[in-house]
Order: sequence, then structure tokens, then C-alpha cells
Amino acid sequence: MKNGDLTVTYKNMLVAWFKNNKIYLFYNNKNCLKKMQFCNNLYATLAELAMTTLDKRLKENKHYAKIYDGGHLGYLKINILTGKMMVVSVRETNFIKTKFTDKEIEQLKQRDDIPLDWDKVRFE
Repeated sequence: MKNGDLTVTYKNMLVAWFKNNKIYLFYNNKNCLKKMQFCNNLYATLAELAMTTLDKRLKENKHYAKIYDGGHLGYLKINILTGKMMVVSVRETNFIKTKFTDKEIEQLKQRDDIPLDWDKVRFE
């Protein structure tokens, strides 16, 4: 990501990108995109973001979800390629998401495959 531009790569190939300072400018490599799990969701999300007016592209606060007290361990992580949940450290990578917006947290709470008592989760 450069100057707020978003790029998505898969196996070292550019899959999609859009310019943060331009509305409706969205490139995608359909052949590569189709090879990815959740490609329809990813395409829809990127297309929606590209159509979002510039004034609505605000930076939202993100939070770590602390599942249990374990020092630097115990944080919720989601693999963005598979959608699978893990609980480990706060370290984030290109494919592992550890910080979540309020909207993303509400979506996670609706998932049946994340068996958490959300009243006991601490957000940092």
C-alpha cells in the first residue's frame, strides 16, 4: 500500500488494486482472482471500496481482540485467505488480520465458527 493505495497480491502476482485518491478506479486480474478462496467476497469488497466517495473513506479505529490473558499471547487472528480463526500474538502479516474495526467486530460476533463469549473478550 502506497499513499493509501490498496494492492492485493496472491502468490507474488498482482490480483487487484485501487487508488485511494480516485473514485471508480479499480483494476483486477480476473484469472488470478478466481484462483483465490473467497474471490467473490473479495471482489465485491474491493468494488464497493472503489465506489465509495473520497470523503467517506475515513480511517476507522481498529482494536485487538484479547481472548485470554497470556502475556503477549491470547489475541484473535483471522487468516484473510481461509477465514479461519487463530488465537496467538498480535503480530500481523499480509494474510493474518489481528486488528479489527467496530464494524468488523460486529461481523465476527455473527459468525458461528468463532465460538467466543464476546462479553468476556477485551478490546485494546
